Amino acid sequence: MLLTLIILSGSFGFSLAKGKGYEGGFPESSGLSKYRMGNMGEKREPEPEIQYEPSEEKPPFKINQGTQIDQRREKPSNNQRSSKDSESSKIRFRGLSGTYTSDFQEVTSSTGTIIWDKLGIGQSIFKLKTSISGDTYDVENTLIEISYTFGDEFTLTLGGRSVTTGKLTITSSDSEIFNSSNVEGSGYFSVLGIEFGIFEILAGFQYTSYVFTEVETESTSAYWGSFEDSGGLYVTGIGFAF
Repeated sequence: MLLTLIILSGSFGFSLAKGKGYEGGFPESSGLSKYRMGNMGEKREPEPEIQYEPSEEKPPFKINQGTQIDQRREKPSNNQRSSKDSESSKIRFRGLSGTYTSDFQEVTSSTGTIIWDKLGIGQSIFKLKTSISGDTYDVENTLIEISYTFGDEFTLTLGGRSVTTGKLTITSSDSEIFNSSNVEGSGYFSVLGIEFGIFEILAGFQYTSYVFTEVETESTSAYWGSFEDSGGLYVTGIGFAF
C-alpha cells in the first residue's frame, strides 16, 4: 500500500510539471484540465488605436497660436494707434510775417493761419509803399488763403491765396490824390515747419499778383487808368501744435 501511494504521487507531480508547459492549464490525462490558473498562458491581441478623422485633429496649441496671430493682426499696438490719432487730429495755429525795405519802397506782410487735420485757412494783410518818378503809392490788400499740410513733425504746407479787398492811394508829384478799391489778384505760398514740443519754427515764401482798376480823383481834369503790381516776399514765424 505504501509503495502504491509513492508511485501515484510521483506520477501526479510529473503530470503537474508537464501541464505547466501548456497554455494556461493541466493535461487532460490529469483530470484537472477544466481548472485553469488565472489565464496565465492566454495570448492577448494589442488594443486597436483610435483613429481620428482629419477634420477632428485640431490640437489645442495650434488653435491658440492661430488665435494669437489673428489678434496681433487685428489689434495694432498702442503706439501705432496713438501716433495715428495724434497726427490726424492735430490742430496748428501759425503766425508769419515778412518785411522788405529798400531806398524807394517798403513791403510788409502778416499772416495768421489755423490748420485742422491737414487742411488750413488763413488771412493775410499785405502793405506796399513805394515812390516812382515823384509819385507815391500806398497799397493795402487783404487776402484769404487755403492750404494743405504734408508731414507731422517736419511739415510742408502748400496753398493758394486770393485778394478779397484792397485800397490804393496815389499821390502824384503835383499833389493830386487818386483812390481805388476795385482790386483783383491771386497768388501762392509755401511754408516749411519743424516742431519742438508744442512749438513750430516756420519759414516760407509768398507770391502775389494784383491789379487796381477804376482809379479816380476828385478832379475832373486828371485820370489814372489802372495800377498793377506783383512780387514775392520771404516770411518767417512761429506756431503752436496740439
